[in-house]
Amino acid sequence: MTRKKKNRPPEKSEQAMIEGIIEGSPDAVGVAVIRLDCGCRKMAAVDKEGEPASKVIMYRDMAESICEQCKKDNGDFKRVTEQFISWVAPGPAAPVKEMIIGKVLGTREPYTN
Repeated sequence: MTRKKKNRPPEKSEQAMIEGIIEGSPDAVGVAVIRLDCGCRKMAAVDKEGEPASKVIMYRDMAESICEQCKKDNGDFKRVTEQFISWVAPGPAAPVKEMIIGKVLGTREPYTN
């Protein structure tokens, strides 16, 4: 059976991280959020060209560090459960968003089971 997970909106802890990343990335138009099956997350700011506007940050809620699996495989794409871009308001125009999403997250949804 194929089941597609829907992206949930950013959680409070994610939103705080997103805001911190944006604050430190003046060229950011959004933050890519990648949720992994272990509960860890990868985030990075992106600019209007879909290029990185910050370093990639990995974290896990309520933990001192990321999990052992992420330490081994750096959050392998095969373990992605959800991914999205949290846009800085008002955000770029729809065609630019589509280009950035394709460039940053790809054109295929990898979290379909």
